[in-house]
Amino acid sequence: MQSAMKNWQPGVSSQALKQRAELLANLRRFFADKGIIEVETPVLAGAPVTDVHIKSLTTEISFDNSSKTFYLQTSPEFAMKRLLAANPEPIYQIGKVFRDDPVSKHHNPEFTMLEWYRPGFTWNN
Repeated sequence: MQSAMKNWQPGVSSQALKQRAELLANLRRFFADKGIIEVETPVLAGAPVTDVHIKSLTTEISFDNSSKTFYLQTSPEFAMKRLLAANPEPIYQIGKVFRDDPVSKHHNPEFTMLEWYRPGFTWNN
């Protein structure tokens, strides 16, 4: 307990926070200038991801006298493609995703992902 109290400060500098905020603002401006709509999809899903190589993190939510397992999104891809199927407009999302992989200095189970779709465009548009 004592060592946890000594290490209460965040592991990120003020400069890094400002750089991240500027990067996100620039990304949003870039997509807005191109008429691409920012969306936000659910972080919890009723089923795990379909990619067998990506492991989902789970959480239990209580309902009355029972509980149900939910899966934290590993990518917004599935939910975004559902949006595209209903309304094929260009969209993007900047959001938190979660993957149950071993934690190391190169991997954190929670990270921010940028995903976008522009129907009708090719890689050189």
